[in-house]
Amino acid sequence: MRFAALVLGGTLVLLAAACGGSPTSAAPPASGVAAFSSCMRSHGVPTFPGPAPGGLLPKRTPQQLGVSSAELDAADRACIHFAPNAGKPSAAQVAAYRTTMLRYARCVRSHGVPKMPDPDNRGHLDVGPGSDVDVNSPQFEAAYNACRKDLSP
Repeated sequence: MRFAALVLGGTLVLLAAACGGSPTSAAPPASGVAAFSSCMRSHGVPTFPGPAPGGLLPKRTPQQLGVSSAELDAADRACIHFAPNAGKPSAAQVAAYRTTMLRYARCVRSHGVPKMPDPDNRGHLDVGPGSDVDVNSPQFEAAYNACRKDLSP
């Protein structure tokens, strides 16, 4: 299992109809996390979350959203132009994410999982099958429970 979370960042105004508005609307649709989220909801993913504090959107699986992978992919393709930087994290966001994951990895090591690796340069942790970290062990589970607070941005 790879511990990786793709986080979309940025904050802009929330639009009532982010995917285009009415034809008589005076203001063009804005881009940003709020517009992306609204667009996703209007394109068949009604439970897509809005921005969390700080303007971040956590990645959600199709199952969590109650849609198929194909439905989520179609909505994403229709709305990606609203996402800041076309949905790719900025260098600053990657650095912040890596810092968060580094803090988490250090915490896990301090709670009894000495082989927990540091994240790579993108912030990804390679743990689970094929690695030296058994994510199903009682030690990892206890460390995760003690350290998951460090995963918040």
